[in-house]
Amino acid sequence: MWRFLIFVIIGLQALVYFTFINYLKTTKIYKPSYRWWALTPFVVFNVSFIVINLIWGRNFAPPEWFRYAALYPFYVWMAATFFISLWLLIGKLIKLPFQLPVWIAKLIKPLGEKINNFKNRKTVRQVSLSRRKFVRYATIGISTYAFGGAAYGMIRHDSYRIEHKEIKINNLPQELKGTTITLISDVHAGQYMNEKDIRNYADVINDLNSDIICIPGDFVNFEVKDIHFLTNAFRDLKSKYGIYGSLGNHDFFQDVDYVANAIVNESPIQLLRNDHRKITINGKDLYMIGVDDTRGAGAHMEAVIKYYETAEDNLKTVDGDFNNKPKVLLCHKPYGFDALAAKEIDLVLAGHTHGGQVVPVKFGNFNMSFAATVSKYIEGLYKIGKSNMYVSRGIGCVGLPIRINCPPEVTKITLV
Repeated sequence: MWRFLIFVIIGLQALVYFTFINYLKTTKIYKPSYRWWALTPFVVFNVSFIVINLIWGRNFAPPEWFRYAALYPFYVWMAATFFISLWLLIGKLIKLPFQLPVWIAKLIKPLGEKINNFKNRKTVRQVSLSRRKFVRYATIGISTYAFGGAAYGMIRHDSYRIEHKEIKINNLPQELKGTTITLISDVHAGQYMNEKDIRNYADVINDLNSDIICIPGDFVNFEVKDIHFLTNAFRDLKSKYGIYGSLGNHDFFQDVDYVANAIVNESPIQLLRNDHRKITINGKDLYMIGVDDTRGAGAHMEAVIKYYETAEDNLKTVDGDFNNKPKVLLCHKPYGFDALAAKEIDLVLAGHTHGGQVVPVKFGNFNMSFAATVSKYIEGLYKIGKSNMYVSRGIGCVGLPIRINCPPEVTKITLV
C-alpha cells in the first residue's frame, strides 16, 4: 500500500514539475540551470514525506516548534501539489481523445504533412496561442488557489463550529421531548490530535451540558497506543444519562480489542459493540444501540446491517414493546441509511465522511469532494420516512491536517 502511495505521489508531482519546466521554456527568462533550482523543493518535500512516514512512522510525535517550522509547510506543499496535479491530469485526459487520433494520423506521412500545414496557418496559430494563454492563466489561478487554500485549511483545521439542531422524532413521548444529545465523531487521536487537543474538546462538550453524549467511532487514527490520548482527555466527561460510543473502521486497523478495552476501562464511555443500553428519562424508555464498523467494509454495509439485525432481534426478545419505543443508533458509516431507514430507526448518528474534509466547491447541498464520490450522505441531517440520520463532520483529520469549507463539528441535538 505504501509503495503504491509513494509511486502515485511521485508520479503526480513529476507531472507538476515537468509542466512547470515546459512553461518556463516558453518564457524569455528560462535558463537550463533553472531545471535544477525548480527540482529542489520537490526533492526536499518528498524526502520529508518518506522520512516522516516510513522511517519515523506513525510513532513520530513532533514538538510544537517542529510542527510549525517543518511539518506545516510540508503539509501545505503536499496538498497543493496534489490538487494542481489533479487539475493537470484532468486536462490531459480531456485532451487525449482529440490528440490521440492526430498522433496516429501523423504516423502516415501524407496525413502528417497536411496536419502540419493546417497548424501553421495564421488563424490556427492565433487560436492555438489564445488557448495556451487561457490554459496558462487558468493553471496559475488554480495553483494560487491550491497553495492559498491549503495554507488556510491547515491553519484552520482545528477551528471547530458548534452546531445546534432540533430533530423531530415521530411519536416521541412528551416526557422525552427536549432531551439533548452532544454528538462528536472521528476524533482520530494520534499525530494530528494529541491529548491537549482532545482536552479542549472535552471542555467544550462538558460546557454544552447535554443529557447524553454520543461518539460513533474512529477514536484513534492508526496507532493503538494513541487511544490513551483520548481516554486521558475524556476521563472527566460528564452527562446525566451516560456517554455512549461505537467503533469505526480506523479502530480496527491494528488491535481493536486493545482500543475497546482502553475505552471501557479508562474512560466513562460505554462502548456499544452490537449492543444496547436502555435509558429511562421521566419514566419513559429510550434505547441507545451501537454497532461495530469493520476494517474493510468500505461502502458495503452488509456486515454492519447484520450486526444491527442481530441486536434488534435480541432486543425484541427482551422487550416486547421495543418497536414502539424511540431508538438512537450509533453507526460509524452513513452509507447504510437506506437499509436502516427501512427498519424505522428513529435517529441514526454517524460520521466517517468528515463532511468531505477538503471541499473545493460547496454550494447549498452541493458538495464537491472525494466523499461525495462514495456516498450521497456526507454531512448534516437526512430523513427517509420515519427515520432521521445526522452525519457529523467530525473533529479529526486523516491524510493531512487540512480542512477546507468543512470545519470540525461539535453538535448539540435536541429531540422534539
